[in-house]
Amino acid sequence: MKTWKTSIALAAFLAATLSVSAADAPKPQTVSETQSLTATITALNPATREITFKGPKGNSVTLVATDEVKRFSDLKVGDQVTVTYTESIAVRLAKPGEAAASASADASRSTGPKPGGAAKAEATVVVTLENIDPTVPSVTFKSASGDLRTVRVRDPKNLVGYKLGDKVAITYTESVAIDVAAAPKK
Repeated sequence: MKTWKTSIALAAFLAATLSVSAADAPKPQTVSETQSLTATITALNPATREITFKGPKGNSVTLVATDEVKRFSDLKVGDQVTVTYTESIAVRLAKPGEAAASASADASRSTGPKPGGAAKAEATVVVTLENIDPTVPSVTFKSASGDLRTVRVRDPKNLVGYKLGDKVAITYTESVAIDVAAAPKK
């Protein structure tokens, strides 16, 4: 009978502890930044696959299109090319047994009347918090290979709920989208 009461008391204690821990757990944090630029095609050289662009401030740059640009012949002088680049970092407590590192990438081509497409790459690493300094604010973490790194934290509020020894998953994502639109009619 004593074992049964002890089991109920232990179960009640664990339930209370787990519910407090879940409530106090830090919320996942994500910081993201997007930049966009539109340029006009001013010259095309099909033999060398060179494309010359004129940017919004009047500066020009010439780039070579790789063989992955399948619809090069659909490009025309005067077309507007918009490139949008997004970069983000997400931080959260790691799940028990989560892999120390993972990565993925994918790409797609536009099916519209002009060439274009998008590409995305993502990598996640699980690190261990070794030091938390709210005065800087910064954190020092150790990778699975044992490397130590200290990084500044933008807002000390983002440190709330984390403690030394926590396993933290950091996901870095970057994506680029290219959209080509026909030259504006005059």
